[in-house]
Amino acid sequence: MGMTRVLCLFLAVSFLLSSQWCEISWGDDPLPVGRESLIDKYHKIEKELEKSTFAVPFHIESSVTQKASHVDIYGTINYPFGLVKNEFLVPPNWCEIVLPHPGVKACTYKKMDDRWLLNIYNVDKLSKPLEDAYQMKFVYRVSELQPAFFDVALTAPEGPVHTKKHEFGLEATPLDEGSTFIHLRYSYRYSPLAYLIMKIFGGSKSGFSVTGTDSDGNPVYVDGLRGSVERDVACHYLAILAYLDTLKIPAEQRYEKRISQWYYLAALYKKQLLEMEEGEYLTYKRQARESQQKLQSDLNSSR
Repeated sequence: MGMTRVLCLFLAVSFLLSSQWCEISWGDDPLPVGRESLIDKYHKIEKELEKSTFAVPFHIESSVTQKASHVDIYGTINYPFGLVKNEFLVPPNWCEIVLPHPGVKACTYKKMDDRWLLNIYNVDKLSKPLEDAYQMKFVYRVSELQPAFFDVALTAPEGPVHTKKHEFGLEATPLDEGSTFIHLRYSYRYSPLAYLIMKIFGGSKSGFSVTGTDSDGNPVYVDGLRGSVERDVACHYLAILAYLDTLKIPAEQRYEKRISQWYYLAALYKKQLLEMEEGEYLTYKRQARESQQKLQSDLNSSR
């Protein structure tokens, strides 16, 4: 490479690392958690949720800087708090919850001493084989548990593309006997170089935050890295809904219905979430289920 090209590349990298690329929504620090904060948030966005144009109403906030990405999704679900708490406080259930996500090829769980560990196999494309998946090693913990509130967190020290300090969390509180307000959050940190790599090679997907309107008055959604991270967490949010929607179905039929339900919900946000036809998605997810069962069986046998 000639000196001129090296200089140009250096200047380009320096520019990209010194700019925020207009992706900052708010700061790096995560929002406070706790029942009081969650109830306060509900009252602030209650009317917005009632008037939401989303097919499945939720409120989303996101931040992308050179150091960290953070997404928060809030929504009201029509399930009693007791049911939600009982399901999400069981660590192995999380492998069933996350599997419909198109970026998850498998998930396994094990208990070591007094800690639950979840190993989530992530891919950037569902068509990639399990062997190409990056294994995210999460520690499950209950951060807070009250009669009318819980907060659970899955944390991983490292992730793909030199990312670190991943945290996936869910907090919930009852609104009435039949509904619950939930807050799903995901955050991770990275170096400026990792930020640049994700910007260049991470693709550009539409998110959910509205940045303006086009000439016809239609909403323009955020894209780039911020759009991608919003999309990723929204996929998890819909996976939570699909999990709850299928609990009453007989256990042997549950997974098939669950992945169909996830696709139905995702199709409501075709612009943001759909990358393949339903048949293709279902085929890959059936394969993912088989992989997950084998991995879990092997893990159980090795204990």
